[in-house]
Formats: sequence, C-alpha cells, structure tokens
Amino acid sequence: MARILSEKNAIALEFFYANTWPIIKNESGLKIMTKGPPKYRAVYDALLRAIRRGEYTAGSRLPTEAELLSKFKVSRITVIRALRDLETAGLVRRRRGSGSYVEGPRQTEMAGIGMIFPPLEPGSIFSTVHQVLARESQKIGWQILFHEIADTDTPEFAAGVLDRLFAGPVRGLFYLPLPVHANCALINEAVARQCEVRKLPLVLLDRDIHHLHDRSRFDVIGSDNELGGFLAAQHLMQRGCRRILFFTDAREHPTVEARWEGVRNAVGRAESATVNICSGDGDDAVFVAEVLAKHKPDGIACVNDMTAAKVQRSLLRQGIKIPQQIKLTGFDDTSMAALLSVPLTTVRQSSEAMAIQAINIMRQRLERPDLSAVTLSIACSLVVRDSSDRTK
Repeated sequence: MARILSEKNAIALEFFYANTWPIIKNESGLKIMTKGPPKYRAVYDALLRAIRRGEYTAGSRLPTEAELLSKFKVSRITVIRALRDLETAGLVRRRRGSGSYVEGPRQTEMAGIGMIFPPLEPGSIFSTVHQVLARESQKIGWQILFHEIADTDTPEFAAGVLDRLFAGPVRGLFYLPLPVHANCALINEAVARQCEVRKLPLVLLDRDIHHLHDRSRFDVIGSDNELGGFLAAQHLMQRGCRRILFFTDAREHPTVEARWEGVRNAVGRAESATVNICSGDGDDAVFVAEVLAKHKPDGIACVNDMTAAKVQRSLLRQGIKIPQQIKLTGFDDTSMAALLSVPLTTVRQSSEAMAIQAINIMRQRLERPDLSAVTLSIACSLVVRDSSDRTK
C-alpha cells in the first residue's frame, strides 16, 4: 500500500531539501530538487575563502549564526552544516555559548607541500587544478608553498627557485613539468634530482618529464590523453570525415604524443581514412593555407582549445565554412570553447579529479615511500558543439 506523508512530515521533508539542495517549482507547482550544489557548500566556500585571504586570522571569531543567516539568506541548519564541516576540516573550533573561532595551524600535523607550475594561461584547466590542490590541501593540514618556473627560464634561475623552496619545511612536491626539450628538459631533471637527493615524494601533474613510453621513476597523475585523441578522431569520422589532420602547436609534451597516438589509432581502425600531422601556428594564415593545400583535410583535430581557436579564425578568414567544409575539434574544454564564433567540439578533462587524485597519491607516498611509482589516467569525455555537427 502506498504511504501518504502527513502534512507535518511533508513540511519536514521539504525543509530538509530546501536546506541541503536548491529547489524550484515545476509547471504543476510541485517543488523539486535541482542539480546545483548544496546550499551549505556556498556558505562553507565563502568562509573558507575569507579565512584563506586572512580576513579571519587564527584565534579570531567568525560571524555569529544569526549574522550568517542574514548574510546568506539560508536557514540555521544550513549554517550549522557549513560550520560543522569547517570544524571537521580542522579550520574552525566551535565553543558552546561563545561562537566559532579560526584554528591556528597545528604544528605537529602541518606539512609543507611544494607546488611548481609554469605561468598559467587565463582559462587554463591548470588554474582549476591549482585552486583545488590549494583548497583540498588546506583541509588536511598541508601548507602549500607555490613557485613558478617558465619554459623561458634558465636552469640557473630554476636552481634558485628550488633552493628557496627546499629551504623551507617541504615534505613533498607537486610539479607540472615543462616541455621535454632543450633547457626545459634540464629543468625537469633538476627538479626530479633535487627530490631524489632529499628523499621527497614527487607527484607529476598531467604528464611525465620524459617522452611518451619513456617512463620516469615518479608518480604521474593525468588525463587519458590517448583516449581523448581517439574520441576526437572517431567523432570526426562518424561525421563523415576521411582526411583527418592532427594540428599541434610547437610544444613537445608527452600529452601531445599521447593525443596523436589516439588520433592515429582511431583512424587506423577505419576503412579508406587517412591521417596526417602538422605543427605550427594556427594564426599564421600562410602556413594554414599551405597545410590545407597539401593535405586537403575535411576534419581537423587540434591538440588543444587554444590551437583550435587560432585554426578556426584562420579558416573563417579564408572563407571556409565550419563544419560544412571542414569539421574541427579541440581538447581541454576550456571556458572559451563554447564562446568561439563557431562553438567548439572538444575533449573535456576533469581538472578537479586530477587534483584530488594527486592529493590521494601524495598522502599514500608520504605514508609509504617504498611503493612503486604509479600512473593514474583519468577518463576524458567528448563535448559536441557546432564546429563538428550543425545539429548540436
């Protein structure tokens, strides 16, 4: 027999959902949950950002529950949940009858973890990786010590950065490697060597410090780039393309090699399809025209969204219609992909998953430094837009 909720229970159930997940009314006037984030998470994140910015220092009191209720326009149970989670993360101590206070660092638990990235491009997926690493590290009591090394820096400059970093209480390092050529390779090896000498865990983000299949001795956490390349090429062929071009920029990365391998494997499985590769500046109209004349592609899989944006601009300037004459894909699903003149079909990576899994590996490495190095590949997915399919 179906069970009918009493009015009291129905109100209680609605109250629970209203303070955990946003709700809306459908056409019949019934309240339903949306797929947005829980309400308490917005309160939690706002307080966390304020603590990180130094608006509330160690020992200072957070706003009262009444003040938080008024500021965020939520219920008391939502505020309590947010404060409880901050307390669980070790960031806040709640005193009965007094309020909630910011906890100072626990010196016995605080671990300094280094993080070295190249300068981040606006909208890069690695901006999200950086943010999530910092946020999640703070939750477990790690202090992130961040430094930048660019591919234009010299090995001598990099040595100075490493000296400053390792002068502090560092117990491990997250590193986003530079391209694997010339001075950049020397910098990558210097970072690896310094970690080995100091017996510090090194977790490589997105890619190895060597070429594809030349495995280093360190943990590598990244996306399944070969799968992503395969998905992009397979999609183009499913849309009727038979002359595929893989368009790269000039950077040498094992991720580029893996994406090319995925594209090549996908085309190799198809009948009467060909694939070529070119490397250059997608904004160079003369170069793009020469490539089109030579290979006559009907589908172009670009190594990343930035390259795809440049290629798209060059194609449109030449009067080539996308996707009618040439279908185009990118890789990364950056914020600009959907905003191009012709919204870009692209391969989506989970930058948040990459960061969280990197933290999990670092925690394991700190506890068990003797374990063999691991390679963790996070699945990609294809996002179809107008650049490859007019029906989407």
